[in-house]
Amino acid sequence: TFLVIGNWDLGLFLYMEHINRQLNINLNKRGLKNIADSAYICFLFEKLKASILGKEIQAEAISFKNNILKIKADNSVAASEIRFRADQIKKAINDKVGKNIIAKIDIRVI
Repeated sequence: TFLVIGNWDLGLFLYMEHINRQLNINLNKRGLKNIADSAYICFLFEKLKASILGKEIQAEAISFKNNILKIKADNSVAASEIRFRADQIKKAINDKVGKNIIAKIDIRVI
């Protein structure tokens, strides 16, 4: 029998951990780790933005590099709201990642 963790059994959990390690090794070997990390941070912003900013604020994560998350806002009102909630955005994403990866949020009105 397997030890059950929630809906996951221990064997499946360990197998998924192994896949994750191998994926990271292969991304590093090919020089793609930073690109994958950047895409993941942008994805997390897109996933969390409605709960932090509300559905009416139109914004999009455009890049993540050198610990700076760049966000495109549709107008100055959206940019102001993002600035006001920047610490909350950083905390939410850092908590999901498990480390303080975002040092700064750069907002552009485009």
